Amino acid sequence: METARRYRGITAAERRAERRERLLEAGLELFGTVGYAHTSVRAVSAAASLNSRYFYESFGSREDLLYCVYQRIVSDIFTRASEAVAQEDTIEGKARAGLRAGWTAVTEDRRKARIVALEVVGVSERIERLRRETRRALAQLTAEQALSLAGGVRLRLDPVLTARALMGGVVEVLLDWINEHPRHPAPRHRTASESPARQRPQALLTCSRHDRYAPRIAAAFGPSGHPADHRRRGRAARSRRLR
Repeated sequence: METARRYRGITAAERRAERRERLLEAGLELFGTVGYAHTSVRAVSAAASLNSRYFYESFGSREDLLYCVYQRIVSDIFTRASEAVAQEDTIEGKARAGLRAGWTAVTEDRRKARIVALEVVGVSERIERLRRETRRALAQLTAEQALSLAGGVRLRLDPVLTARALMGGVVEVLLDWINEHPRHPAPRHRTASESPARQRPQALLTCSRHDRYAPRIAAAFGPSGHPADHRRRGRAARSRRLR
């Protein structure tokens, strides 16, 4: 059996796997912050510190990368939800545990929340199909766990449809959460003293401090750095002369 050739103790397959992992991490970061529409293959490669040719070693397109990033996120949600549900012994407890585990899985990393609720929507039919399959599988998991405790009791509502409705509501709440918790704080409204009209003269005074025209600029704008001061002083002077 031929031994795989190693470079610095790492095989070619291991190097490919390591590059793929770096691209997945870069995809999570960029899709989850600047968004899928504003992310290019070159940007992902640069974020992964790789030449763009290595991107196509692992993925055929940006969409392929988004598909794999999303698939990894929902796989983590499944794992956490399954483990949490298995520890409960009531229908209500299982439902709460599953929802709580899924919610925690995406909200502890805002990038994942944005990808799940926003970035994968409407990209392609292939990703839409994956989204539908994911919702159905999660609903089926929840319903099966509930039915395992029903003990032959006839339920008034279809547990699968009920679970789907709950998940649709969770996604809507997740969208609100994303909008209410932006990655960067929204710019605050300027006060009157901070308006651009008042800021620009001050900048002129600062830039012209060592300029020979600085005294004229200072006289024109007045102590507060606003031309209105100069106009008010002019009107006051004319009024005194008329008296």
